Amino acid sequence: MDLITQSILPFVGILLGLIVIHEAGHYFTAKMFGVKVLEAGVGLPPRVWGFTWRGTDYTINALPFGAFVRMLGEEDPSDPESLAAQPKWKRTIIIASGAAMNLVTAVVLFAVSLMIPTEVSEGGAVITNVIPDSPAARAGILEGDEILEVNGRKAENTTDAAYFIRLAQGSTVDMKLKRTDPRTGAQVLEKEVYARWDPGTYVDECGIEKAAGPTGISIGTRHGQFVPVTPEEKADAEKPTREAFREYREQVPAGAPASCTDGSQFGFFPLTAAECAELSAEDQAAARALKDDLFPGSAAPCYEFEPGPQFVPFTKTRVQPPWEAFPNGVRLSFESLILTRNTVWSLLRGFNSTTASPITGPVGIAQATGEVVEEAGWLPLITLAGSLSMSLAIINILPLPMVDGGRLVFIFIELIRRGRRIDPQKEALVHLAGFVALIVIALVITWFDVARWVSGDSLLQ
Repeated sequence: MDLITQSILPFVGILLGLIVIHEAGHYFTAKMFGVKVLEAGVGLPPRVWGFTWRGTDYTINALPFGAFVRMLGEEDPSDPESLAAQPKWKRTIIIASGAAMNLVTAVVLFAVSLMIPTEVSEGGAVITNVIPDSPAARAGILEGDEILEVNGRKAENTTDAAYFIRLAQGSTVDMKLKRTDPRTGAQVLEKEVYARWDPGTYVDECGIEKAAGPTGISIGTRHGQFVPVTPEEKADAEKPTREAFREYREQVPAGAPASCTDGSQFGFFPLTAAECAELSAEDQAAARALKDDLFPGSAAPCYEFEPGPQFVPFTKTRVQPPWEAFPNGVRLSFESLILTRNTVWSLLRGFNSTTASPITGPVGIAQATGEVVEEAGWLPLITLAGSLSMSLAIINILPLPMVDGGRLVFIFIELIRRGRRIDPQKEALVHLAGFVALIVIALVITWFDVARWVSGDSLLQ
């Protein structure tokens, strides 16, 4: 991964753009209501460049991690052009407009992502494993069942099926399944399965602890084709597969079946002496080195890495016209909030950390940005930006000190007190305390983000 071009620059660009849009909401509504804007800046001080126009300083600042709009008298109502001197309804609109802009931006970004032609899998979703005593097992779901719909929504691929299930965590999921039986033929079944908040873990046949998942199923692709692996692809896959096999083997307890550690499921196969002799001198050396590296105690003279063909799902182009994309953009925006809520609630309920997306900060989001670009290209960054914009909208509207929602709380208190305001100095102290708490939380999250990134752990599970 190119740290600068794939992680840092895209993340900084997305975050800066979303914050500028947020502050633009404050700026334009303040101007519209006659509030004097002292400065509108991109980036955080120190100042690099700027100019003054119609009484407002427009500045470019050195730290590209934010933007701001500084209005006259945010806590002092003595000047008629100050923010604090405006009626409550005007102050409410000015303060809430930043979150509103992020909300609109999220809808637009999601809609744009739907209007861009994208290759998506139409390989279907088949259940490859059902964990004993899980909700799926108790509902009578079997390995090999094909998922047709989840809560009435068509599951065209594994991503769709997993997404719909995650949306429904904490509730009962209605699943429409297709089951093929050699005696009775194909039949369509409807099953009700509870998607648990805290599914815990289970131990597989090799003795490895794994996350159970909300419903207790593993999902794979049904329809596709086997494509031969080229020599170049084989060479590129060998080193990371070796590392993955080493890590896997360390987890397998003593006494597990030999098939768990013989390497076959990772594509490592022993060769006989005759098969070794048929290899070129260069390939023989590589095969012996592979044996010495991964299977030093094996009786086989050498080993070969042969990953076999890739199973590539069938794909189609998915694109929506604007009149469909924008309503669906609204739906996706609010579904991104549901997913965030489910993630946080799952963590609070003890959901296994190997599958729950961790709470993360700017460093973690930068890491995720790089992983998205590396695995799927640049186009998915549009939906990532949409999710971030929606998150910014909600975070800013929460009744917390320092953010816009905290300021709205003081306006609400003023309304309840029939126009009597809280002392501006006391309000400023509350926001200062909130700012300090926010910085402490950000530093703690950043510490864990950096530790995860340095250790090489992925954020995208």
